[in-house]
Amino acid sequence: MRWLFLASIIILSVLNSSGQISRGGIPLKIPVLKSKGIPVAEMPPVVNSELRRLAEKERREEPFLKPFRFAHSFDVKISPETEGLWISDIAGYDVWVLKLHSKGALSLNIIFEDFHLPDGARLFLYNRKEEFCLGAFTSLNNKVFGKFAVSPLPGDEITVQYEVPAGLAERFNFIIGQVNHDFTGILKLNEYRPSGRLPGSCHIDVNCEAAKEWNDVKDAVCRFIVGSDICTGTLVNNTSEEEKPYILTAAHCFRRLNNPETALFTFNYESPYCAVLEGDPSNSISGAFMRAYSDSLDFALVELTLAPPPRFRPYYAGWNNSGSIPDSTASIHHPQGHLKKISVDYDKPVINDIG
Repeated sequence: MRWLFLASIIILSVLNSSGQISRGGIPLKIPVLKSKGIPVAEMPPVVNSELRRLAEKERREEPFLKPFRFAHSFDVKISPETEGLWISDIAGYDVWVLKLHSKGALSLNIIFEDFHLPDGARLFLYNRKEEFCLGAFTSLNNKVFGKFAVSPLPGDEITVQYEVPAGLAERFNFIIGQVNHDFTGILKLNEYRPSGRLPGSCHIDVNCEAAKEWNDVKDAVCRFIVGSDICTGTLVNNTSEEEKPYILTAAHCFRRLNNPETALFTFNYESPYCAVLEGDPSNSISGAFMRAYSDSLDFALVELTLAPPPRFRPYYAGWNNSGSIPDSTASIHHPQGHLKKISVDYDKPVINDIG
């Protein structure tokens, strides 16, 4: 008898829907003369090696569980009303652009607040060389709590480009509230972080032969980013088996009860083979609601703002409260934000009273 040990995951740390899912398309081309004058919002200088040292020191000295911190957060208040550059009537759109720069960042991600895009508006983000682009995000990405988180983009500079139908009066529709400077390198195209450490020999790629038994349930496990932190969660079914998108995770992943609103959940972030190959971080959903939380049990249950679409291959993990003890357990997770791994313990678990 085998059982997916969800508790260990806690302790370790479509086009017509809303969420991180984008609507496609490409940003409008800014005229050359105008593009040279795009303002740059500079973040205060930080040193990656020092941030890594402080993060490691905090992990060693703090007596309680913490998520893996990969970035340094800058709290900002940047609005299209007061900053950036507006360019009138490009192919029927008025376009706002602003560059965000944080010297030395290995990637950047941002969190929007007061996010309420009007119909017809489009939002894009792209890196310096325009190799990577997110969007278009539209009114379909609006949420009741008015917040929106996006995936990290590689490099230390990103451009935010907001396009509204020409002459539209309603155009100041969001605030950039946080910029996160990646000092760890979560988008590196190999297994190594700048620390030079691998996750550990007991962590096996989920698509290796040894993990074959868990081929279905591995699709329930997701990585999620909460601003500057990374955790692991599991998509679980409920007793009605109605596939509500509940994510079971750890309480220590959230510093505040409203943190799930700005979390970004990524499914299928794994090597497609039993080899060191980068996973696809595009299967992402932005935002969730806190449904249950216990600090003493280090337990949290959140509900995604939408169900993962079929192309994410979602698997709703089952569970029971029978109390029967399995012969072995397995933990599927993202150690320190790495590609999805599995660790198997062939010893029987022990039931204990933690009250």
